[in-house]
Amino acid sequence: MDQDLSWGERALAGVERMREGDFDVRSRASSLLLLLRGAYFTGQTKWRVMAEEDLRSLWRSGVHDHIGGGFFSAGFDREWLRPSFEKRLDDNAVLAFLYTEAWESGHMPFYRDAAEEALDFCLRELITPSGLYGAGRCAADGADENNPFLFTPSEICAALGEEDGRHFAECYDVTGEGNCGAKSIPNLLLNDRWHLVPPGYDDFRERLRTVRETRAGLVTDTRISLSWNALLLAALAKAGRVFADRRYLAEAGALCAALSAAAEKENSGRAALAFALSELYAADFDPAHLAAASRVLASPPRPAAERKGEAFSAESDRTLALLALSFDALFALTGKETWRGRRGEVLRELTLRADRHGPESLSGLCVLLSAARPERKLLCVTPQPEPPEALKGILSRYSPDLRVLVKTPQNAAALSETAPWTARFPIGERPLFHPCTDGVWGEAIGL
Repeated sequence: MDQDLSWGERALAGVERMREGDFDVRSRASSLLLLLRGAYFTGQTKWRVMAEEDLRSLWRSGVHDHIGGGFFSAGFDREWLRPSFEKRLDDNAVLAFLYTEAWESGHMPFYRDAAEEALDFCLRELITPSGLYGAGRCAADGADENNPFLFTPSEICAALGEEDGRHFAECYDVTGEGNCGAKSIPNLLLNDRWHLVPPGYDDFRERLRTVRETRAGLVTDTRISLSWNALLLAALAKAGRVFADRRYLAEAGALCAALSAAAEKENSGRAALAFALSELYAADFDPAHLAAASRVLASPPRPAAERKGEAFSAESDRTLALLALSFDALFALTGKETWRGRRGEVLRELTLRADRHGPESLSGLCVLLSAARPERKLLCVTPQPEPPEALKGILSRYSPDLRVLVKTPQNAAALSETAPWTARFPIGERPLFHPCTDGVWGEAIGL
């Protein structure tokens, strides 16, 4: 544990250094997830404070698309005012996941707004006829006067009316002088009342988004990345569970079907897909997702003869992080030692990279902090086809180290095949909760 905390202090120092200079949402999201979970695992308040500051600043910034929802890929100044004018599927999926977890750990309304807006942007603007999602949207011409993401006060007043337009422009720092050349990117950086945006502004933003869609220069990238789609699946599943939103769960189910069909033809994105399937299991408790995740990760990344003693040394930082999270989930849920061993291999590689590689590996090191704590899981065994109401209260508490399984008459056989340890707990006449800490089972609880 002391060694892990020592590494955590080094990672924290690295995160502090990252706060200087240009902003890239992919790397920052990884560091913020580490800070949120690190604060939970270690009790270090400083980590939580840093995460909250950056989550708030990102929400207020020009990197957040206040008109169309979601986030641009990067910012080019210390204030995060001027964005890259490119909104990518992977960035928005990762940030939706992050803000959903932030809301789960502390119910600030803008956390949920950020997550839902990022997801809704993807669902609305990136869907393709295949049921999968394209890579993103961007401005074709970077010139300020032609950039479709920018506004002037007169353009806003033309869309909203003179009085409403004037107030909206003042709220979102859209000025005659402009903050991106001659025009402005809407933001809340100068608005001290940013958390009290007046009623009716959701309608104003939607009207401006509709206006923006009529402008020339918005380009949609329809190329398909299975890995990026899997990240969206993970975010949809998490949002569906945490927000108890059936719409996101339905979208997750549809995307899972499309993604599974595509993955049979193309062997790519396996780490992201396995991670997404573990998140989908946490949302609907269907053992088929655990079985599918196990199949996806059943074989090594490449032949052993090519690995030269390092099982995962050629994998990217992001892939390693996703593998660490996936192996951790599969070991805890299935109880199979194979996954523990592969988790250890990935963690060793991640710790070697921690000081010399990019920050995208940081989220995988959440697993390192988790592995240093007592392992916690909970099996709910119920005679009903659906989880009991009492489980909702347990799941509503932020517990990233708690793995929950649900056994019903309908899924018992499939669950026992994927997680053999669950077979020892028979289904009785009432729901029972079986807690386990570091392999030691406590007394069953009936709620």
